[in-house]
Amino acid sequence: MYRNLRLFIIIFFLSFISCSGGSGDVNPHAYTLPDCYRTLDEIDEFIDTTANDYPSIVSVKTLGYSVSGRAIRCIIISDNPDSFENEPCVRLTGGIHGNEPVGVELVLRYAQYLTENYAADSTVKGLVDSRYIVIVPVLNPDGYVSGTRYNANYVDLNRNFDSDYYVPGGIYGSAAFSEPESRAIRDMISDRVIHSSITFHSGEVIVNLPFDYGRGSMGVLPGENDFVKYMGKAYSMAGTSPYIFKENPDLYDSAYVEDGVINGGDWYVITGSLQDWSYLEYGCLDITVEVALSDPEDEAGLAEVFSYNRDGITAYIEHSGYGVYGRVTDSGGNPVSGVEVYVSGGDLITKTDLQGYYFKILDGGDYTLNFVKTGYTSVSETVTVTTGGSIERNVTMNSH
Repeated sequence: MYRNLRLFIIIFFLSFISCSGGSGDVNPHAYTLPDCYRTLDEIDEFIDTTANDYPSIVSVKTLGYSVSGRAIRCIIISDNPDSFENEPCVRLTGGIHGNEPVGVELVLRYAQYLTENYAADSTVKGLVDSRYIVIVPVLNPDGYVSGTRYNANYVDLNRNFDSDYYVPGGIYGSAAFSEPESRAIRDMISDRVIHSSITFHSGEVIVNLPFDYGRGSMGVLPGENDFVKYMGKAYSMAGTSPYIFKENPDLYDSAYVEDGVINGGDWYVITGSLQDWSYLEYGCLDITVEVALSDPEDEAGLAEVFSYNRDGITAYIEHSGYGVYGRVTDSGGNPVSGVEVYVSGGDLITKTDLQGYYFKILDGGDYTLNFVKTGYTSVSETVTVTTGGSIERNVTMNSH
């Protein structure tokens, strides 16, 4: 029933919208990369140098390859980056649109900020030691090299994720995950559950929240919308004036904006977005952050964008470690993977990983936490989470 409602809403709204306006649509054509940005080769060099300089906290992985065969690489930053630990996992993604290079530079600078300050800054050290941070600088390397929004198949990757979208073909791709770049993001979760995520764009300044496929003002909202706004505002309200995201003078102006955040559909409706798929199909809270009206063309502009966003990224990663965590095992003490974990009345359903570990991000409050998997007797646990804190709750599930 829920999917049928989504389909109706999508059909309704697509009759009123076009592909103009909003996230990155301002310039779908070729973009000449200014000298202040790194080339793809220079990005690869940065990734390798960072891994070599900080081997105890940095690992590098190739997630897949683009249409033209270019590697899609990620930087993993954690105190034990090559090991599975019971830690919340956060993904930062840049360059989903090739002609929006500021997002690429932003995540590279954030990786540099974490690594260079790890030994001297207790906040950075605490963040790195207690989180598993996956940074994907360039999801669309073909588009980045050619300076175009789309991949080499002329598909908009941020329209290629949702299996329920209504208009396959053209820039949407022939089907959900028809593109190797989209599949790289999908397949990276096969051995590691991603609990929260941010994707960076340009074309506006706003924190865009699920859902994209329909308007929040018309009732198309996440079941955990208060929590979603809480996480979005953790980003938009972090920092020290004047470098607080919501104090950016270029902030998008709309009656639907609240403290620098907006429901995606109330900005403009799209289907097949990464953040909607992440939330609805995978149980990962993925927000979209638009960081600049246009991509800066000098170092001063890039530095300013970083200043407005650095503390927001840090706050979002910090908040991704608030909630309930633990391991789910069977009666023999063996880990149970793929267990759905959600709060009563909620719709953001995370899952246990191969070790049976789960992390359910939550604001403070009282919750009923449900654990469900086919073949096992479901379990419910009552938990109280303090604001800005986390508690451990291990669960045993009996097979039947």
